[in-house]
Amino acid sequence: MAMTDEQRAGVRDLLQLVSRTIETNPGTTAPTIRTRAHVKRKEGDLASGLLLRGGFIEQQTVNAEETYSSVKPYRVSNEAPRAAFGETHAAGQGGS
Repeated sequence: MAMTDEQRAGVRDLLQLVSRTIETNPGTTAPTIRTRAHVKRKEGDLASGLLLRGGFIEQQTVNAEETYSSVKPYRVSNEAPRAAFGETHAAGQGGS
């Protein structure tokens, strides 16, 4: 089953939230990330996995704990290109 636009937007927002949390707390563990981002384990692990695969974060093992650090910030604009001005506004069209 394909995701709706609303579901995709929710995932992008989740990725951005977790990315920002990792950026402000480098070298932190998954439970700490989830706590600071206020997300459940399932959502936090999903976001971390997607960010890892996308190359936005990296995982290290420090003192037998897996920690995460940001490689590059994930922003919604990374995934959703903006439409050109003319495509979103009726520039000189319509009206009397």
